[in-house]
Amino acid sequence: MDDLEPRLRAAMSGAAGPPPGGLMAGIRRRHRRHLIRVGAGSAAVLAALVLLAPPAAHALRSAVRGPGPAIGGLSTASPCPSNIPGLFGCSRYVGPSSSASPPGSPAKAAPGTILRDCQSENGGQQEIAGYRSRSVRAGPVWFVWARTANLHWKPGKPLGNGRLQAGGDPVAVQAGATVVVRVAPAARSRFQFLPNFNGTDSYRLRARPDGITFAACPASYLGPVTVFMVGYLDSGLSCVPLEVSVPGRQPVRVGLSSHGGTCPV
Repeated sequence: MDDLEPRLRAAMSGAAGPPPGGLMAGIRRRHRRHLIRVGAGSAAVLAALVLLAPPAAHALRSAVRGPGPAIGGLSTASPCPSNIPGLFGCSRYVGPSSSASPPGSPAKAAPGTILRDCQSENGGQQEIAGYRSRSVRAGPVWFVWARTANLHWKPGKPLGNGRLQAGGDPVAVQAGATVVVRVAPAARSRFQFLPNFNGTDSYRLRARPDGITFAACPASYLGPVTVFMVGYLDSGLSCVPLEVSVPGRQPVRVGLSSHGGTCPV
């Protein structure tokens, strides 16, 4: 057995108590489906299936499609950073955790941001049970487990030669909401969101989008919130200033402390 389960259980225990029953099995099932989806283009996969014996072909078709309707579209490979292996299905494919196809969204990325919509969700409320009291909330957004000292939303490990290890943590967004989270201008040279993870978990701070546009799934698909796994680089800030914007409202500023909780911004 690899060390995925012990490490995940340790993190969950420190952040939100014992993981709910069936969590590991669900994560492992999605992890396997995600690896299969991005192993090759869909055309190549189907061509290979034709050559397989019927029982094996049937099994692989089920794995590719999942228990519900086939999910169209492939994602660029995005391995998790090594410090969060396989958490919330982010290991290779950032995609639906539900068996049904995710509903489409008309949302567009705000200028200078990355778009994360229902097509790229990583779970629902059942996957982060007990998160509310340990999270920092800003409007319709929860920075999950941000009140847990020295475990989540912390600076990246320096790797030498100006490189950093990435961090990765969940963000929960109220069902149906579209919200933009940006890094405050003064901190953009030291904290950056990542569009995806690479295979080395070694990064340099460089020009990147300054925020993320989240377009959550409807409640009928995942429930009260949609969970997104977010990658970031933090070069040692003890307080990360963020701006949370909802259309038609004034932006809300919130500081995430590397020691847990909030900090003045």
